[in-house]
Amino acid sequence: MEINMPNKKEREHILDITWFYAKIVFALTIFGLSLFAVGTYYPNQKTVVKISNKIDAVYVNKIKEMDLQEPDFIYANDIQFVKVMHKCINYINFTTPKNLRVPYEMIIGQAALESGWGTSRFSTEGNNLFGIRTWSKDSPHLLLIGVKKWPGWGVKVFTSKCNSVKYYIDLLNNHNAYKEFRELRKKTKDPIELIKTLDKFSTTKDYDIRVIRVIGEIRTLEKKNEL
Repeated sequence: MEINMPNKKEREHILDITWFYAKIVFALTIFGLSLFAVGTYYPNQKTVVKISNKIDAVYVNKIKEMDLQEPDFIYANDIQFVKVMHKCINYINFTTPKNLRVPYEMIIGQAALESGWGTSRFSTEGNNLFGIRTWSKDSPHLLLIGVKKWPGWGVKVFTSKCNSVKYYIDLLNNHNAYKEFRELRKKTKDPIELIKTLDKFSTTKDYDIRVIRVIGEIRTLEKKNEL
């Protein structure tokens, strides 16, 4: 059987085509490796956040299955109040994804200001550390001293002080009034900056200044007691 061999012109044509496709394969390989390198060293931030949140969710669910017990909320002075607040926040953070957490100093600062370091009537009788209100008469609540008739709102009663902290965190994470807080939290975790976004939490005009002042007191206490 006779086999026809390609002539010189045909061989050159075949060689040209082969070289053309070889260059395409080489270019695609380099491009793919470049994308891999960029993805490794300069990953897309949205993708990173998405993956991180998924990992957080897995850990949170595992921790919830452990059924950890809420810490006792016992204190007799300001520094003990700060210590027990830390324990409560740690307990809540165990089952709270990182992107939904609220800075410790911000929480403790507001709690200390709103409850008089845990000594107010609403704190001792209603376990409410933040003066959180309820507009439902059917919800457990306390009224201001001297007020006997339902005025349209009351101060919400909680089953525990730590439960009021959890409610406060949920409030900041979900209520429309604190959208600015959530947006800024994506950029910074500085409690001094974040507290300035909570102008709707209180009707007091200098509320942020008061909380910042308390945060300064908390830092002094912690430094003095080496916390």
